[in-house]
Amino acid sequence: MSDIKDILGISRTASGTPASRPSKSTVKKPEGMSREVFALLHQDSTSGVPLVPTPSPDVAFKEKQSRVIGWEHKPFTNVARKDGLQLHHWVKNNDKSTAYSFSRFNKVVKVLSYTDVEYEMHLTCPGWSKQDTDALFDLCHRFDLRWAVIHDRFPAGTRSLEQLKERYYDVCRMLLSARLANADQAAASELSDHPLARFRFDIQHEKDRKHEFERLYSRSEAEVREELKRLEQAKLLETKLKAQKRALKPGGRAASLATLKAALSASGLSSGGDLAVSGLPSLAGLMEPPKRARNVGITLRSKDVSAKRPASEKQLSHFESRMREMSMPSRLLPTENNVNLYNHCRAQVVLLVELESKLKRLEYERNVIMMRKQQAATGQPLGADGSQPHGGQASSHHAQSSHGKRPRSDGHQGGSKRSHH
Repeated sequence: MSDIKDILGISRTASGTPASRPSKSTVKKPEGMSREVFALLHQDSTSGVPLVPTPSPDVAFKEKQSRVIGWEHKPFTNVARKDGLQLHHWVKNNDKSTAYSFSRFNKVVKVLSYTDVEYEMHLTCPGWSKQDTDALFDLCHRFDLRWAVIHDRFPAGTRSLEQLKERYYDVCRMLLSARLANADQAAASELSDHPLARFRFDIQHEKDRKHEFERLYSRSEAEVREELKRLEQAKLLETKLKAQKRALKPGGRAASLATLKAALSASGLSSGGDLAVSGLPSLAGLMEPPKRARNVGITLRSKDVSAKRPASEKQLSHFESRMREMSMPSRLLPTENNVNLYNHCRAQVVLLVELESKLKRLEYERNVIMMRKQQAATGQPLGADGSQPHGGQASSHHAQSSHGKRPRSDGHQGGSKRSHH
């Protein structure tokens, strides 16, 4: 623009002197600050419009005015003391309270007191005189039932600490009982709610308790180790007893095993009862009667008809065929005898199906093991399932033909089809 003015002969400024450019203020970026943040702050300071409303420096950095609180050495009296002793302590100037702050922790025990007439009428005791009883209650008032101090200050040294406690609590109970008999309704409710109205001190229990504590504190290290060992043994015994009770409860696995073993023993299979019932999935509650809901009034006897069946879904067809073979009715007249016989027979059929399935599975495993032993003796290689890959097809075919089709893992016979899944 200045070159054009020179060509046209026009002065650059009105006064003829070139205008000076405004100097740009250069602000150096502080160390540790990213360029984006510095650009925002710098733009904020140059534009005059802050991104975030900020107060003026006079208001933002104004020093807070606080009044200095002084301390004074003032005298005080404790309301818990009766002698009027005056002491001094440092307190703040703004503290206007005159009572000692720690006097609220002074808790005084309210000890009952009696008159001469009440003592003569209700509180006499053959082993205690009125002078000893008055001295006991005076010490209880003075030392707030701190029995170790009371026993140390009691004049007659022949009485034990337990005897002093027994006399005090007996006097309080008899005194409250006598006042309750002659009190009006408002005072009677207050006296009956007193904690010492029905409390009876057991001196023998107190002596036994202290004796046990003395024995506990005087134990040797060997006795402590022996007790810990016995406690561990007791815990183990309790755990075993709980496990036995849990297993022997109705419907438990151990109870079902015992019932099945008894049923097999009655059928002449007592020698192999443990082997026969092990590993069957339908043992829990098989021989137990159907459970009834609690707090149920009149119910139909048809509700007691059992619906037990094998646990495996693959055995349901075999179970239904067995039920039809034995002419088990699908509907029956629900008399008590019919229901009991039907439930027992159905449980026996379930057990029969389970045992047949297990027997076929064991026979298949036995055949595989025998073929492996035979091929290992002849030195011929075996397939993945234990059969011969080429030359042993005749023996494998003979083994399968002796038992029909190759049984499946659930105990049923089936063809040689393999699952495409």
